[in-house]
Amino acid sequence: MLKQLTGMPAGIQALEAVGTVTAADYDRVFAPLVDRARRTGSRMRLLYQFGPGFRRITPGALWADARLGVTYVRLLDGCAVVSDLGWIRAPSRSIGAWMPCPVRVYGDNERDHAVAWLTSLPDGAGASARDMAKAYIGGVGAAMGTLARLVVS
Repeated sequence: MLKQLTGMPAGIQALEAVGTVTAADYDRVFAPLVDRARRTGSRMRLLYQFGPGFRRITPGALWADARLGVTYVRLLDGCAVVSDLGWIRAPSRSIGAWMPCPVRVYGDNERDHAVAWLTSLPDGAGASARDMAKAYIGGVGAAMGTLARLVVS
């Protein structure tokens, strides 16, 4: 399940993954956040938390994220991933290297630091078509490489 976290400073969109995250979760929770930002011309500062209750993300949810990424990546000023799970932290760093905005990974007990970092970011100018292509191709490649390493290990 994907839940929107409340009590965040203005401009920060926060999600928490719990149990199994599905494509329906993306459609129900994340897509409306992205759509609202797009419609209003707002920027996004995304905090994505994968706590101890998170178990897995379905292939359909990964595909939903990739499809939504075409829209939301260009709206991002920054993204903070909060998790102690190594299999979330490693791909987040790999994918983050290709993103057209800063991405940082924090431990579960560092969520307040993640929020403070997101709050401190300057407003972004958006991503160019070249940035988007780089993020999409590089990010998908990094994700596939990480998944392959997880399957082999």
